[in-house]
Amino acid sequence: MRGPDILARTMSVATTRGGSDRPWQYHSRSDNHSKVACWTVLFDLMLECDVFREHVAAGRIGFGINFVMVGPINKTLDLVVTRIPATRKATPRIAFADLVEQYGIQLDADDRAMLDQLPAMAGESRKHDASEVAIALEAKACMTEHSKSLPRLHAEILATGYLARRAQPHCITASYSMVNASSTFVTPSGKGRVNRHTQPEDARRVVEMLGKAIPLKADSADVGYDVVGAIVVNCCNDGSPVTVLDTAPAPVKQKDHLHYERMISSLCGQYRARFGR
Repeated sequence: MRGPDILARTMSVATTRGGSDRPWQYHSRSDNHSKVACWTVLFDLMLECDVFREHVAAGRIGFGINFVMVGPINKTLDLVVTRIPATRKATPRIAFADLVEQYGIQLDADDRAMLDQLPAMAGESRKHDASEVAIALEAKACMTEHSKSLPRLHAEILATGYLARRAQPHCITASYSMVNASSTFVTPSGKGRVNRHTQPEDARRVVEMLGKAIPLKADSADVGYDVVGAIVVNCCNDGSPVTVLDTAPAPVKQKDHLHYERMISSLCGQYRARFGR
């Protein structure tokens, strides 16, 4: 699957973000990394899931990034897949492929060829649409100060799953996290201070929390997720290339439900079971 490498390649290109004049590969005050992460999940889901791709081609589903889900407490979700009603009126919409340029997504020749072969997918209009949500996904990142970030990351993931399920009880809820395993990290909030990590232990603790402390729906119907996934990257945030790890402390495909390929496969299976007809 192509998503993690596209995300790493895109993050390797430093840009001005988060209100800073200095270019950064990652900035905690910018959501560009989560937007790109969500785009890559949709890309792989269309490539790997036949029923999902067929529904896109038939104009039955759309998407929203930074989409406000209305519920007991309105929650902005990083990504939603929506079911398009047959009565929807035609309005101008962003196209999935158009976001490549808008987000600065770095595709290689093979990525581009695959994208060109996919059916067009239209985005939700914030002004006009109130669609049923089929998939609600929250993208998170833990890049530095892992021990300090752990409680907040856990709480935010739990709260998002709960609110999404309250707002749309029949939607598929998914959590996707990126964890940094680099030994150093240049922090934008510290004016370029270098944070030092104890690796691989810091990344391992976060991955372990995601695998063991984020409940699945089978364990807790109120707050449990249908799908939980994670990738581990090396990002020093100093201009050196961002890379994806496929060895410990990264999830192992053969045994960890967090593994990215298993996450995409689970999303496809859940979608097929609920909306495949």
